[in-house]
Amino acid sequence: MAKPLRMDQIRNILKTYLRTRSFKQTAKQCRCARNTVRTYVRLAQAQSGGCAAVLALDEGTFNAVFIAPTADARRDYFDAQIEYFKIELKRTGVTRQLLWEEYQAQRPDGYGYTRFCALLNGAIGQTALTLPIQHRPGEKLQLDFTGSTLGWVDVESGQINDCQVLIGVLPYSQYTFAVALDSQRVADFVHGINEVLAFLGGLPRAIVSDNLKSFVTRPDRYEPTFNDAVVQLGLHYEVDFEATRPARPKDKASVENAVATVYTRLFAPLRDRVFHSPAAINAALRDQLTAHNERPYQKRDGCRAAVFAAEEKPLLRALPARPFALRTRLTAKVQKNYHVYLSQRRNFYSVPHRYVGRTAEIVLSQTSVEIFVGRQRVAIHERLHSASRSSYRTNPKHMLASHVEWSRAQGWTGEHFRNRAARIGPATAWAMGQVLTSRHYEPQSYRACQGVLSLGRSYGEDRLEAAAVRLEPTGRAGYQRLKNVLEKGLDRLTDQLDLFTPPAHENIRGPGAYQ
Repeated sequence: MAKPLRMDQIRNILKTYLRTRSFKQTAKQCRCARNTVRTYVRLAQAQSGGCAAVLALDEGTFNAVFIAPTADARRDYFDAQIEYFKIELKRTGVTRQLLWEEYQAQRPDGYGYTRFCALLNGAIGQTALTLPIQHRPGEKLQLDFTGSTLGWVDVESGQINDCQVLIGVLPYSQYTFAVALDSQRVADFVHGINEVLAFLGGLPRAIVSDNLKSFVTRPDRYEPTFNDAVVQLGLHYEVDFEATRPARPKDKASVENAVATVYTRLFAPLRDRVFHSPAAINAALRDQLTAHNERPYQKRDGCRAAVFAAEEKPLLRALPARPFALRTRLTAKVQKNYHVYLSQRRNFYSVPHRYVGRTAEIVLSQTSVEIFVGRQRVAIHERLHSASRSSYRTNPKHMLASHVEWSRAQGWTGEHFRNRAARIGPATAWAMGQVLTSRHYEPQSYRACQGVLSLGRSYGEDRLEAAAVRLEPTGRAGYQRLKNVLEKGLDRLTDQLDLFTPPAHENIRGPGAYQ
């Protein structure tokens, strides 16, 4: 027989032969060769009870009657070595080529390299089988950062900056979101989660990510330790967190697959565009996301956006009134000027004067500064802008009464310093105004104002006025700036340096050379 028949075909041959008792008629009705009929009938008749008894056998026993065991010494030897091959392949420097050469040395009549690799790949593939996971709608949000980044160019400096891209996916609908972040640090990661949840417009039951340091501080297969900021976020949104097993990307296969799709549908269309801020990148990503989520599925009806809106959005819990604000805890000693100093932005925040010398605990958020002494909150301030440096945030109620009275006795008021500066000249008056408005609480600038007046006594009021004139075009003035101008004698220069007009020179071509 050239090719074995299926078991249902063999059964049909035996039934037909029992009815016709003719090899010729059976072959004609079953459309096969007479020798084929003769072979299977003789195999059946060799069994106890003949063809009728064989037809009554169960499937496994019936198959054994017609499938003769084949002896293949090469395959038996290969199968016995499979576990050895698997272990060796995990060792450094061991390849399939090396294993095959060793196999040939032991078995010269064995398989060739191509057949060896095919059998080995088949054996290894049996251990890499996957189990389809059925996701419930609205249950989990999976997060992951893309390996590639998106860049933007600073308009002023021309510097190229890279943005990390965080991907969020709901596995049931594959509804996808992407946001560009400055880094993968905790503050940016938390901001990214806020953005993902705002995009979804609701809360899943759990958030799944891999073991990046912003998410997990101590990886563990059974009970990982999550970052304190992530724990705070979970309490705020009332969501659970899950970390994938270390080195097990299939634990969040949906977002891993989404990352590959994002490269094609989000990154590729933007590859030739030049961006000048992370906000511009995110605006472009939103446009591409809309097209991606509304694109029809390949293997099911509908699209991501439609399935999300119909089946997942109604199951998401409502977001709280305010997004989670990351809080940082610091300690600082209350200085003699009853302020605490925050080194992050080099700014000062006041506390009641009776706490001078005490150690305070400071809780920072993006918008506020809360100061605690012991368990009591003694002050709360609006946080100064990130561009502010060496600035004070002072509550007048925190000042010592004698300090307030002493300042008044000295005549230190904004009007007093403006009048003194106006007597020197209009440019000095302008510079004094700049100093007075450099602090959120005006009395904190009075010492700098006195410093400006002292420059007039040290260098002369004419030179002070000239220094203020020189700074006026820059739009910024202060005690230190005025002092630098006077120390370097820049106030005595009559011609302003023009940085934008090239000097006249015989080796420099003029505009006429480009007509």
